Amino acid sequence: MKAHIRYNFVIILMMGLIHLGGCDYSKKIVEEREEPLFQEGQLCLQENRNEEAFDLFNRLLEKRKGACPETHFELGQLYLRIKKDPIFAIYHFRCYLEKSPEGKLARVVVDLIDTAKKEFIRTLPLNDRYTENKEHLDLLDILKQVRAENDRLKVALAQARLSNTLATHTTNNVVTPVVPMVAQQGSLYTVQEGDSLSKISLKMYGNAGKWKRIYDANRDVLPSANSVRVGMKLRIPANTPKE
Repeated sequence: MKAHIRYNFVIILMMGLIHLGGCDYSKKIVEEREEPLFQEGQLCLQENRNEEAFDLFNRLLEKRKGACPETHFELGQLYLRIKKDPIFAIYHFRCYLEKSPEGKLARVVVDLIDTAKKEFIRTLPLNDRYTENKEHLDLLDILKQVRAENDRLKVALAQARLSNTLATHTTNNVVTPVVPMVAQQGSLYTVQEGDSLSKISLKMYGNAGKWKRIYDANRDVLPSANSVRVGMKLRIPANTPKE
């Protein structure tokens, strides 16, 4: 008899614990939606006050230490639709699935994750060979392709720099034809920075070897052939056909 009473007592106690546990679980689910922050956030969304809703949901997330799947869902929506940040959207959608894998929004969240992945792909400078199959790419594949694209661009940049260096080197070693000025009788030339009589002769006659003609015509201002100074006005003898 005593054993039977004890058995019934244990059964009643277990049923009570199960009932209490069930109540607590239901209460926990309801609590998130009944949180003032959550309700205010929902109201802000209805009135298109998205930034305020974003702030309220984040405060609720901090308050509940992340134990709020529907708040993660709302934040994922905001990041995807409003802030155009698919990476953070995916993070919050995955948090929802982690905390509520059998939730009523689970299937919707899976589709939203795929949408966010596609949005992320569109922001990448991928080649056509990548974008043809972009509907089937996962984030890890995308990152690998971005790294490969980055490496390709580095190689192309290095080659461009090398080509530019070679072109500059070649240009510096090519003798540019000098088009001589027309030296007329009594013309004057103003000495420029870096000029010498041979350089002036090359400019005026197309022949650096005729510098002595210029020197002879300007002995009154040139004590020597090395006395050329910037700003001097030098007479340039006319170039005769015989020369």
